[in-house]
Amino acid sequence: MNRLPKLILWFLVLLFVQAFVFDPVLLGIPYAPFVYVLLLIFLPNDWAPWIVLLSGFFIGICVDFIFFSGGIHTAACVLIAYTRPLFIRAVFSDTMAPQDLKIEHEFFGSLFQYVILIVLVHHFFVFLFVVGTIDRLEWLLGAWFANSLLTILASAFVLILTRNSK
Repeated sequence: MNRLPKLILWFLVLLFVQAFVFDPVLLGIPYAPFVYVLLLIFLPNDWAPWIVLLSGFFIGICVDFIFFSGGIHTAACVLIAYTRPLFIRAVFSDTMAPQDLKIEHEFFGSLFQYVILIVLVHHFFVFLFVVGTIDRLEWLLGAWFANSLLTILASAFVLILTRNSK
């Protein structure tokens, strides 16, 4: 649990960046990256599943509180927290014990695949919950693609800047 202070610092920094740097309303643009998804990506694998779900809920509710989005981010974060073990097994299938996996220490290519997978699924459900109907499918796909691309690029930038050289 000695990683907890580092996670809390990441939580505060990423939420601050999300709220004051990447807020689409402040930027005056329709698309902006959701960098807070990195919090879900770097949750420790040795935590009990209920703690991961509770963390996903807390991350989502904080983002919903910032953006007044009515639970959309909370639902998507809880979904990602719930399905996270499936994504870990899909990307890091060569790892014998997923609970011993330290994602931040993995090869950058595998880590980037994991980021892409999490971002695409998370953003799809965020915008699906926003639309709520199939009538606006074109907008859903456009917003999903644009925001996913921006988030993947911003996440790659953050990962490259914070990556420890071995």
